[in-house]
Amino acid sequence: MMLVRRLSAALLLVGLAATPALAQKVEERVDRTLPFQPGGTLRLKTFSGTVEVVGGQGANVVVHAVRRAEPDKLRDIRFDIQTSGNTITINANQNDGRRRDENVVETDIRIEVPVGTRLDIKSFSAPVTVRNVEGPTELDTFSGKVEVEAATWPDGQALDVNTFSGDIDVRLPGDSRGALSFNTFSGDLSTDLPLTMSRARGRRNVEGALNGGGSGRVHLKTFSGDATVRR
Repeated sequence: MMLVRRLSAALLLVGLAATPALAQKVEERVDRTLPFQPGGTLRLKTFSGTVEVVGGQGANVVVHAVRRAEPDKLRDIRFDIQTSGNTITINANQNDGRRRDENVVETDIRIEVPVGTRLDIKSFSAPVTVRNVEGPTELDTFSGKVEVEAATWPDGQALDVNTFSGDIDVRLPGDSRGALSFNTFSGDLSTDLPLTMSRARGRRNVEGALNGGGSGRVHLKTFSGDATVRR
């Protein structure tokens, strides 16, 4: 019995010695400034972390990102930026087939864009915040919360937000005009702005006019998340 115990202990020590130490996560920073023409499009695809997009008076797109993962994962999964014409496409988890599992890098992203930029943002669990952007905006997430703050609401502005379980919080100027639609399975809609209903099936499927209607459009869709429109 004593021999068996000693042999088991020896095998355990050998196994521990043969097990490599877990790699420590490190941070990698990405800082890029890209020339951009008025009215261009920014496309972003990310998974986890955070996303913040801010409209400013500059003519360029300025990207700041912080990536956190093991060194070999940072090497295998790239933060990819491509420019084609007047469209910038960013993939925060560009995988060229070297990894079939553990293929996501947590990434905090902050992007400054000209105010008239068209946005097309897709995120899985990263919450998305957009401020002071006047171009057409499409935001699609699975579980990340979406916050949109518009300092102005020009004629023809369009906002489309689609999320599964995340909440939607939209802040608009008090005099914003346009059509609003909201579709959900189990979420709720609340609004501070005057809304004239044109169609409503309870609080789950709503169409109406903000401040009497206009050429702007706000479309909000959730499965279980709530949506709030405030001034």
